[in-house]
Amino acid sequence: MNPREYEIMFAREDAYWWYRGMRLITHAFAPGLFSRAVGSWALDAGCGTGRNLVELMVGGGRAVGVDVSLRALGFARARSIACLVCGSVEALPFRHDVFEGVLSRDVLYMVPDEKSAVREIARVLAPGGTIVLSSPAFRALAGAHDRAVGGLRRYTAPGLEFLFKGAGLRITRSTYANFFLAGPIWVLRKATGTLSRRRPSGDVSSDFGLAPAPFEGILFSLLSLEARIVARMRLPFGVSAFVAAAKPDQGTSVARK
Repeated sequence: MNPREYEIMFAREDAYWWYRGMRLITHAFAPGLFSRAVGSWALDAGCGTGRNLVELMVGGGRAVGVDVSLRALGFARARSIACLVCGSVEALPFRHDVFEGVLSRDVLYMVPDEKSAVREIARVLAPGGTIVLSSPAFRALAGAHDRAVGGLRRYTAPGLEFLFKGAGLRITRSTYANFFLAGPIWVLRKATGTLSRRRPSGDVSSDFGLAPAPFEGILFSLLSLEARIVARMRLPFGVSAFVAAAKPDQGTSVARK
């Protein structure tokens, strides 16, 4: 990820419509992850600047954030009292079966070895625990944003499910999100992608540099509506894919290190 993207992320995560709306959708998709027993441990795998750690600690749960970037962890330290560890999701520095829940938001598509990352997440997840993972969806929606944040690939929900099943996890539900804005975002990504092709990756900015202040309320309202829908049913298409899976109590085939 371009280093300045961490600064943008840290500055915008609390108030920017997309971040706020996607937090609502994540809560609606997997409410149990955010209502764990007091003292239970959760992992944010690829925590970035740490805003999701705040959510994981609501209600007395404990959280650990791991990220490969020391710069990101510096921002996370300023935001959260959670434990922070520098490390890769491809080789998590934790024992087996230690986390009751794992959250990984838009990280897998930046990881070189996606299969190793999913196996590692499954390894550290406790039996009966839940993993909630999201990723940018559909190759056709890629653009300059992907170059700026270091995106290597995009997924469909079935593609994420296949990876999880290969790690011995049981799929509990999946959905897409950012359904209503998929069309405008596709147009934006195609335009910015075309304009940025001849520029070095270090000069390309993500969509989060945009600040459509007059439309913030409208855009957030659309994601809020999606959160209410996702709480009850599956959306058939969207800019992001979400999958939740559980680690079986017995008979798991999760690969061990």
